[in-house]
Amino acid sequence: MRRLALADHYQRPVSLDLCADCHLVWFDLTESARLGGPALLELIDQMAAAQRLPHVQLAANAACPRCQGSLKTVHNRTRWGESLQLECLQRHGAYQSFAQYMQEKGLLRPMSHLDRVHLQAKAGRVDCVNCGAAIGTGDDNCPYCRSVPSLLDVARLARALDPEGALAPQPVLSARPQQEAMQCAACGAALPPGQTIACTQCGATLALSRLAEAVERVNALAPALRAHAAKPSPEVVKRRLAELNADIPRQRERIREMEADARGTWGGDDDRDTWRSLFGSKTNPWRALLLALALWFTWWLWPR
Repeated sequence: MRRLALADHYQRPVSLDLCADCHLVWFDLTESARLGGPALLELIDQMAAAQRLPHVQLAANAACPRCQGSLKTVHNRTRWGESLQLECLQRHGAYQSFAQYMQEKGLLRPMSHLDRVHLQAKAGRVDCVNCGAAIGTGDDNCPYCRSVPSLLDVARLARALDPEGALAPQPVLSARPQQEAMQCAACGAALPPGQTIACTQCGATLALSRLAEAVERVNALAPALRAHAAKPSPEVVKRRLAELNADIPRQRERIREMEADARGTWGGDDDRDTWRSLFGSKTNPWRALLLALALWFTWWLWPR
């Protein structure tokens, strides 16, 4: 396991662990959702570099790297579909394969038979998007890591790197928020059979099976992403403040709910008034009984 020091959307440090041989990432709690654009690009770049190593299966008795406790398989569902992870029973974090992480972020789409034919004709092979190994034409899963053959959507990756839309429009960024399996992610045009890798209408590269090639396509955005992260534009700052102001009523409501729960836990105002009355200046029979019991115990335990 190798520790990666990355940054979140507000340049605060985020540390996560990458197992290059197993092609897995360990995320603590909410680290996966906190990564900013430059950090996401750096992580995928590290994934692409790890694919040069032979794949090693995770041991069947693998444990949490924090507490050495057991792991369980968790099925997650997002708007992009289903994904898996191996989660610590004590909720210290979870392992996720490269492919499952990208699937959860909506960066992958299924590889059709036509995709395979096109990739074989263009590149001479089909790569596993998880471990980088070659996938045979008849393989339903990668023979090394058992991942489902998929393609990385380049336009959607560029969109994920710049979720605030801070960069100037570029062909690789002109992706629609939704994409069907047989639509161009850049211009939305319907794709004819056999043309699912590149759009015949706008020429955009839609999907790749080689992670390193996808990173190379979007690396041109890296300088602008880092500049935006270091100093967001006034428009972006204004938008962030507006979103925070819009969220204030929800936060206030949440605080009221927490206060109500706290009152319920401690028995409400009536119970607190009863406890306060025990120590007040007015006469209270319960206080007299407690004092009598205290004097009796003192007399009984006093050494003779």
